[in-house]
Amino acid sequence: MPPFKVIIVGGGPAGLITGHCLAKAGIDFEVLESRDKHDLNAGASNALWPHSVRVFDQLGLLEEATKIHSPVDYRQSIAPDGTPFYKSDVFKQTRELHGHSFMLFHRAELLDLLDRRLPDRASRVHNNKKVTAIETHEHGVKVVCADGSAFEGSMVIGADGANSTVRRLMEETSAQPPKKEAMKTTYVGLYGSCPRLPDFEDGIFYETHGPKYSIQLGVGNTRGYFVIYHRLDQPTTARHKFSEEEKAALAAEYADRFTTPEHRFKDIWDIALWSHMAHIEEGLTEKWYGERIVLVGDNVHKMMPNAGFGFNNAVISAAVLTNGLRRLVLEKGDSADISTEELTKVFAEYERIRKPDAKKFVDVSAAYARSVAWDNLLFRVVDRYIGPYIRMDILLLKGLMSPLVRQGLVLDFLDEKDFREGSVKWKNPRQTATKVREAEDGNGKKSDEQSA
Repeated sequence: MPPFKVIIVGGGPAGLITGHCLAKAGIDFEVLESRDKHDLNAGASNALWPHSVRVFDQLGLLEEATKIHSPVDYRQSIAPDGTPFYKSDVFKQTRELHGHSFMLFHRAELLDLLDRRLPDRASRVHNNKKVTAIETHEHGVKVVCADGSAFEGSMVIGADGANSTVRRLMEETSAQPPKKEAMKTTYVGLYGSCPRLPDFEDGIFYETHGPKYSIQLGVGNTRGYFVIYHRLDQPTTARHKFSEEEKAALAAEYADRFTTPEHRFKDIWDIALWSHMAHIEEGLTEKWYGERIVLVGDNVHKMMPNAGFGFNNAVISAAVLTNGLRRLVLEKGDSADISTEELTKVFAEYERIRKPDAKKFVDVSAAYARSVAWDNLLFRVVDRYIGPYIRMDILLLKGLMSPLVRQGLVLDFLDEKDFREGSVKWKNPRQTATKVREAEDGNGKKSDEQSA
């Protein structure tokens, strides 16, 4: 039998981080990406919270990631008229709580890092591969693309976003298809980047709070990254690709809204280097796996980006799924002769571990987005007047977000060279090579304590 091989559909951040995890586990894989190439000018920002930084450390990516990230310590809240009303050291406190920093990136630079550093990238990543069909059989899968090419392996990982083709194909062949659409859109996002202006402050993350909208502007080393979150009149499950005219119309609607105390949105829109408008789906998929197919990233846990937890959940999901696959491959040997039933058990355990926490992150992200967009009068009063007085964001960080970050899982077979811990102790302690050897028996099985 040929070696066990994974076909990853989607060459974005979720698919590439999954590839890095599999490579470290010694599991063969290929990546199918529908785009021709990555646009190094595209994208607003991505962030890593400390629990995901731990995984980057394990993968050997942290040193280079540190060189390209934009340090941020403070969030400056701004009223619709441009008045600064609350400056919080929430990101600085995140570092004090968990040891590692909250790391902000230009999405394109982070994606480039993941792409360049992927082991055997040239032979493993295939561009212009739009998946049209997935055939499963007793011993593996066959993935068919629009150009007529086909790729065979042992299983498929769908990492192709909220509007996932893999998820759709999986659900169409399921004996129990979902009863309703999992993803719902309440907000539209207008994303972009612009050259850094002289009065953008280092270490500041600007956030404008207003009725039914919010605007974020992250300050990078050479550019700013902005997002307008615009609330729709009614939530929708329909998909929609926005035209250039629709994008221009939304930009014009917000032209006079402030993004910093000194700049209105039109000041940065007029010099934008890149922009994109899209629905922001939210939701948690009912079923995370099918026959030799499993999903990671936005296609199973899609959340509002305001708090920066989206990609972080993809990182942790990739780590948990890789842990399970590695144990199975070690037990069975590096052979494709692994049954569908054995894979299904790994997929079910991955869903069991990740789904409850993913739901919490979806809910926390939704609540934060709606509070800063003044979804109702209570949110407006609390956010504008009460919150700054009692430092509510710090209370929420320590009481709600930090406990979730603390639980972040890691790869259970790799050391952390730059392990850090703040005032809050990690639920999952540092992994070392010695611990891995002690935890694995001759068949590669983890002890009950390590598996829990």
